[in-house]
Amino acid sequence: MRRLAACFLFQIACVFSIATHAESDTKIFTTILKINVDDAKLAYLGPQSRELISMIKNKKFVEAEKIAADLRNTYEAAFDSSLQQYTFQSKADFDEFSQSSSRKFEWIDWGYKECLQAQAFIAAEKKDFSKSLDILKKIESVAPISAGTAGERGYILNQVGRPDEALSSYQKAYDLSINYSSQTPFRAMALRGIGYALIDLHRLDEAEKAFIASLEIEPTSNIAKSELSYIQGLRKSK
Repeated sequence: MRRLAACFLFQIACVFSIATHAESDTKIFTTILKINVDDAKLAYLGPQSRELISMIKNKKFVEAEKIAADLRNTYEAAFDSSLQQYTFQSKADFDEFSQSSSRKFEWIDWGYKECLQAQAFIAAEKKDFSKSLDILKKIESVAPISAGTAGERGYILNQVGRPDEALSSYQKAYDLSINYSSQTPFRAMALRGIGYALIDLHRLDEAEKAFIASLEIEPTSNIAKSELSYIQGLRKSK
């Protein structure tokens, strides 16, 4: 039986828990990212968001749920209602996105995204996948270049039996990892997600190519290797 494992973008690391078709255990890998708050609005709330993430890591979900709701309200109460809100990890991401956006917006501290992500994770822990998906959709609207969020949404969509939508979400994660240098660490994960969804859609040749491509980026990934073995098993069973 597959198990849900949400992805989380922490202050200094991205931790992904990805269940596989071929294995019942959950694999975890870590990628270090540099975070730079620069001139983001509400940056002073960042430490509270980081403490919230620490609570999640320590499985203090009841306490974290209340703090996340209060912190989210604090963030949103300070938003300029005449503007769109976007959040970025760094000044470089802000500058890069600004060049392609004609819409006026205010840059909100990345802690807002982390706060929402905590809520999405808690909802998933409660098996309230509908709520988790709604929050992830909200995150995508305010964190437009977050490949990790698109990947997480794809993962949950796979788990609730919506592989077509999951494939689209993972493809978005992959595209973001190509278009934004800060999202490059998500590329192999996105390819594995694409492969996973393609297996569920019975498109084994395409799935195999996706996992092989992921191994070119992360050659030691046991997840991709297990999925390739699983594909071979499916072919033999036919």
